[in-house]
Amino acid sequence: MTLLIVTPMHDEADNVSGIVATLRAQRFQDFDWVAVDDGSTDGTAELLAEVDPEDLVMVVSKTNDGGLIGGSAFSAWRFGVAKALPRRPYSHVMKLDADVRLAPDYLERVTELARGGVGIAGGLSVSEGMKEQKFHVMGAVKMYTLEAYRAIESMPTAIGFDILDEVAARLVGLETRVDTGAHFELARYTGASEGLSHGRYRNGRGCRWTGYWFPYFLVHCGRYLVRRPYVTGSLAMLWGYLRAGRGPYGEDLKKAHAQMQRAKLARAVRNPVKFWREAYKI
Repeated sequence: MTLLIVTPMHDEADNVSGIVATLRAQRFQDFDWVAVDDGSTDGTAELLAEVDPEDLVMVVSKTNDGGLIGGSAFSAWRFGVAKALPRRPYSHVMKLDADVRLAPDYLERVTELARGGVGIAGGLSVSEGMKEQKFHVMGAVKMYTLEAYRAIESMPTAIGFDILDEVAARLVGLETRVDTGAHFELARYTGASEGLSHGRYRNGRGCRWTGYWFPYFLVHCGRYLVRRPYVTGSLAMLWGYLRAGRGPYGEDLKKAHAQMQRAKLARAVRNPVKFWREAYKI
């Protein structure tokens, strides 16, 4: 197994040393790391130039061609993957955000998981207030087999990409798996790079674009009432949903996603305690 890790970076000067340290500390070291400087203006490029070539095999630069709603992070990630894939016969591709701090055994555990019919694999966030359901891999740490990457290669790069990629992989027979013992932390609150309220607005917009079934969206929105910025954030999420429009994704993916959510909500209604354990208990 040979892993390609690509990190999109836009104004990540505060996180360069942290991401280098987290990769150096990994027990699994059969990977190449590529950083994409996505139009940074805060000295990110200069700091990347100082990283030991044994740690960072390639830095590629591009002009930032859209904000977070436009999916600039996914565009930068794909740009880096396209540049690096011809270098070696990689078996797996990973998106690793600059603010992620992996436990030392993280890559060792997740690479072992990403085999035999599993197309997308990852671990769990253990950052306070930033936990996700165990059915889903956060976009900040997604590992794809090359087959799964090819299955999502033609998808638009916009917010919601890291939701519908799992749907697209499932439609070609590939599973998404989470190792609940593979832990990572985030150096900043998820979705907060342009402020928490903007992050919630972006979340709501992404929900509409990815075909969230509206009852499920309301439950999802309600979960954020207990997370900062509380009511303001939930209202921003609802406003983002209502203003979003149809979005760039195909109806087949959105319908499949809504069907999965209906089934999930039905399970939660039938046995809430069991569902909570399956979804959140570590």
